[in-house]
Amino acid sequence: MNEELLQYIWMAGLFDANSLYTKDGQEITVYRRGRLNTDSGPDFTNAHVRIDYTDWFGNIEIHLNSEQWYEHKHHLDKAYNNTILHVVLNDNKICYRADGSILPCIELKNKIAESTIAKYKQLKQSKNWIPCFDAIKSIDHFTVQQQLERVLSLRLENKSAHLELALKKTNNNWDEVFYFALARSLGFGTNSEAFEQLAHNMPLNIILKHQNQPLQIEAMTFGIAGFLEEDFDDVYFQQLKQEWQFLKSKYSLHTLDKSSFKFMRMRPGNFPGLRLAQFAAIAGKCPELFKQICISYTLENLKDIFQIQVSDYWNEHYQFGKTSSQHRSNLSQQAINQILINAVVPTLFIYGKTMGDAMCCEKALNLLQLLPAEDNVIIRNWQTLNIKANTAFDSQALIELKKNHCDLRKCLNCKIGTKVIN
Repeated sequence: MNEELLQYIWMAGLFDANSLYTKDGQEITVYRRGRLNTDSGPDFTNAHVRIDYTDWFGNIEIHLNSEQWYEHKHHLDKAYNNTILHVVLNDNKICYRADGSILPCIELKNKIAESTIAKYKQLKQSKNWIPCFDAIKSIDHFTVQQQLERVLSLRLENKSAHLELALKKTNNNWDEVFYFALARSLGFGTNSEAFEQLAHNMPLNIILKHQNQPLQIEAMTFGIAGFLEEDFDDVYFQQLKQEWQFLKSKYSLHTLDKSSFKFMRMRPGNFPGLRLAQFAAIAGKCPELFKQICISYTLENLKDIFQIQVSDYWNEHYQFGKTSSQHRSNLSQQAINQILINAVVPTLFIYGKTMGDAMCCEKALNLLQLLPAEDNVIIRNWQTLNIKANTAFDSQALIELKKNHCDLRKCLNCKIGTKVIN
């Protein structure tokens, strides 16, 4: 038993509420258990209990042992004077409020079913892919869908938090915020951090000065990424290197270590060289890109924005100095979908939230409903449990559920987990 579980047991009413008495014989009737407080102060607020024949309205504090009232210094804190009831697993000490009055206490040690504790322990100690692996197939579809909608909102909020920091650093420049989000998304997870750092080292205002000079934007991209420090005997590479030397000196640009970009265990189409070429092609459009996104209201229009023309060199190369067979060098539909999911949707969502534009937030959510579900190991594992992703809305929610709930064993914050415990 821990305090998190005891709080949940109280909140959900998973205890025998009949014949509740304090140790000195006062009868307790609980009319309203209160609302869980996620800020500082007592654990539950706005509660209503009757102690003998007197009704009390106020706060409730939860501890495993009543002596923790003193360990946490609540007896010295006037903010706890409005605590009307102390709910504990073991009542091992009489407690007093800061005003000197005795705090009524009820002990739940013999009021909680052993099966409730056992189910919780089973979830917390599970070594399965998800804690409720053996039980989730019996959970109704409505409960699962409720949880997915809930975590999808959390996923967008988490992504928005990252963009909010960028918004402050750029003095509310939405073009720059989207530029950073775009760069991060083109790293496709493995190289996201490196691509975002590249964008920070290649300011958008400099790109604007060379908007109609793709070779110079490519030179800055590869130069800052550290890919022009070597020497290859081909015309394109030498052109980039020459342009880079000029631009580096003119703008005092800083180079990243090429080792920041990872090549291992990835398909050639995801090699950083080709992805950097694609980023350079999009970067030239960035000063006007977010405005275009805001006024585009169909999925087809949004996808058209990311139809780019990459230098012909990359039709026969995945990296400098190594010729390959002919291949497609522009962004695939799958890659465009990933950019829409990981850059366009979060930026639209935080833009709508910041500007008070509910339609923009709705546009972001609708876009997830229109895009196909992602295909990765997490989504495929959910499918084995009869939970299928039909759209990007579903797949994003399932990724969030797995990474930030199941993996962290946050079963008490999950409607599926609490359904299993109940």
